[in-house]
Amino acid sequence: MLLLVIDNKEGWEYTMTSHLEKGILLEEQELYKEAITEFNLATLEEPDNIEPHINKGILLEEVGDYQGALESFNAALKLNSTDGVALSLRGDVLASLDRYEEAIIDFSKAISINPKDIISLYNRGLAYASIDQTDKAIEDLTAAIVLDPLHGGAYNNRGLQYYKSGDYQAAILDFTQAVKVRTGFACSFTHRGRVYEAIGDTKTAIEDYTKALEVNPTDATALYYRGALYYAINENVKGQKDFDLLITTAPEDNHFRLLVLKNKKEENQDF
Repeated sequence: MLLLVIDNKEGWEYTMTSHLEKGILLEEQELYKEAITEFNLATLEEPDNIEPHINKGILLEEVGDYQGALESFNAALKLNSTDGVALSLRGDVLASLDRYEEAIIDFSKAISINPKDIISLYNRGLAYASIDQTDKAIEDLTAAIVLDPLHGGAYNNRGLQYYKSGDYQAAILDFTQAVKVRTGFACSFTHRGRVYEAIGDTKTAIEDYTKALEVNPTDATALYYRGALYYAINENVKGQKDFDLLITTAPEDNHFRLLVLKNKKEENQDF
């Protein structure tokens, strides 16, 4: 890793740009506190420039300080209320704080500024999905796909909305497209497996869960659903194997791990 060397020469004149560039280098080295200090110094050099606020907000969001990120994007938008990037970024933070209605307002403003803002369209679709506005979610995710036909996330999440609405064939098509355009993601196989299970195609469902586990052998969701399906078709040894692996590899607070342990405890109490 290239380490940043600070040369404090006498007479060196710091500018907004030099503080900003130094902050970016420090961020790349994961020296986050020092990077934030530089972004703050950059704002002092040029108080009317939104760029340091945006860079600071992005960093704070990345490290999980959503409130701090929100304050930074608020500061940027106070300087320029029609900056589409800042609006989109603030919307993302608001969504992370489960403030979906406010996030949708910001994404909508960003889209009105740039109708081809694929990030805002995609994220607004996710926000609509989070508040059960399925039709609007599908509309936005479709718009994102039109702009980027290789957007695996949009296919995957639109597939989830189709599945939720009971349009299983459309869901299968989207999950199939998702696994074509992006590799290394187990979830789309698992989601498609859930659809096949819902329509009674047990064999294909197990095949999809298995494909998900080929990508990630300890994927808790795929292990749970394949294991449960094995039990449902009386292949108990295979089901127990999946559940045992789930218990030993998933985080202690994982929902599916806790569910398996709860069921196991209840079964032991029955004897």
